[in-house]
Amino acid sequence: MAFPAQAPVLTDEESIDVIIESEVSIIQCMADLFCNTLIEDISLLTTIDKQAATLKKLMCGFTAKESAIAAVVGASAKKSAADLGIDPAKVNCCLCNKCNCEEK
Repeated sequence: MAFPAQAPVLTDEESIDVIIESEVSIIQCMADLFCNTLIEDISLLTTIDKQAATLKKLMCGFTAKESAIAAVVGASAKKSAADLGIDPAKVNCCLCNKCNCEEK
């Protein structure tokens, strides 16, 4: 009789650590891909216009991913603050410059 595999149950803190570590790995891979592969490939394009257009598209994609990572880190900081009894609204994790973090 086979027993079904069960995923380990992580605490909130362990789950957050795993998520943050995963995001760090993604950033490292993105940097490696950009610096060690894409820049060389872009330089092989025939015109400066094509190089610039390709670089712009890549940078837009990388910027979107960096923004998503910042949102994950911000959410993690707010969760940690809430766990410590701190009002998460007081945590300054602004991504849009429309922050309500300052006391009024």
